Amino acid sequence: MASNGGYEVARDDIELGVSPGHSRSLCVLGTGDFGRALAQRAVASGYTVTIGTRSKQKQADMMKLIEATGATLASQVDAIAAADLVVVAVARDFYDSLPLHVLKNKVLIDVSNGPVSGKALSLRSNAEHLQELVPSAVVVKAFNVVSAYLLETGGIQGSKEIPVATDSERARHQVVQLVRDMGFTPVDMGPLRMSRDIEKMPLEFFRDWRGAFAVVGVLFLIGYIANFIKFQLCKNITVNETWDWSVFKKILMTNFNRNLGVIALETLGAVYLPGIIAGFLQLYRGTKYSRFPAWLDRWLRMRKQLGLLMLAMAGTHGCISLGIYHPHHQYDWLFEAPKTIRAEVEVNKTFFETQTVNIWFHHPTWRGELFLTLGAVALCLLAILGIASLPSVTARLTWREFAFVQSKLGWTALVAASLHDAVLGWEFMVTSYKCYMPTGLQYALYLPIICVIGKLIQLIPAVNRRLVEIRSGWVRKASSEA
Repeated sequence: MASNGGYEVARDDIELGVSPGHSRSLCVLGTGDFGRALAQRAVASGYTVTIGTRSKQKQADMMKLIEATGATLASQVDAIAAADLVVVAVARDFYDSLPLHVLKNKVLIDVSNGPVSGKALSLRSNAEHLQELVPSAVVVKAFNVVSAYLLETGGIQGSKEIPVATDSERARHQVVQLVRDMGFTPVDMGPLRMSRDIEKMPLEFFRDWRGAFAVVGVLFLIGYIANFIKFQLCKNITVNETWDWSVFKKILMTNFNRNLGVIALETLGAVYLPGIIAGFLQLYRGTKYSRFPAWLDRWLRMRKQLGLLMLAMAGTHGCISLGIYHPHHQYDWLFEAPKTIRAEVEVNKTFFETQTVNIWFHHPTWRGELFLTLGAVALCLLAILGIASLPSVTARLTWREFAFVQSKLGWTALVAASLHDAVLGWEFMVTSYKCYMPTGLQYALYLPIICVIGKLIQLIPAVNRRLVEIRSGWVRKASSEA
């Protein structure tokens, strides 16, 4: 067993029965949805594809579906013999039914996934098991992270990454080229043993989202409990002589909407704060080549997920607010003062009494205009940020365009959302403490204010110049010697 590039190589590549250069012939073993979808994508990418079937009885039923892919149909033995690359698109339980003797010296692409939860787990991956069945072949793990639907429609997620693992450098090159030709991005995962991790990837449940969900969930729960204490319990305990049950009807919609806006702004601050901390850490160390602490690295990696959760909360907050903001409620300061008229009202059909009636105008005051405009601007910019984070959109942006959207527009959204919050509560957010607790409008601004102060410091010309130098590769002499 030789060594090549740090990876174990199972056999000398020259023993493989592959033609030199770029192979354009492909065999797909399996006539299921995935096999047909992969064949169709390969045909569209310029490959000659043959789908191998073991059942002659199936041919009549499958012919129309096979013809739609642009591939030809043949027996498994004939299809394998005519191709350089063989895609094994059958489940592990059916590996033994393949014509294993014909697969000798072929490059086999295993596209299967590991067992779902609840089934017995094997110490070896499906790809390693296939390699044991055909020792003279070279097995490559690839394409298991994509679905048949994505292979057929592929344009939207054409930039999706495809992990590739094998012990042969030549086979790796061939499959990497196939991945690129089909419009995806190959990721070299190293030797075939890494297929154990690759096969688990499609079966993981929100792996990259768990940290963001936990952070937002904890913040939301704490904020909701704080609102319940302030708006439902505090007044009843400290002011009212008798228990006022009417305030509890606001637990669902009103408390929920208050909390959405506050936690959305806090989360937006949490998206930009780790970048500020990382900048100061690089300035302190005088280099960009020193690894960040594990907690900061995890925080930086979850910014996209935090941002999308923030967008969901901000959008929901905006929709609910449109329904509950009206001049008859606690938001009367948003609208022009009402006109007051006196009218005689008939009571019990016996006499009339004079009552005062307020006629409200649904025209915002200047403060209301500013408050609503800032909220709309912030939500619009956040929507652009969310759209720009989609892989299909990101792939079409230049680095300068992406940096402008995520940095310039992002910071503008943070400032607009913070001003939206401040305009709403500038008269009471600092002075009002129910049960010794600050208002949500106040603590919603803690992280954004820290972010803005840190950013302003880093924009000081001398500081910014040094930070740009560090991120361009400059290393402080003492740091480099250390």
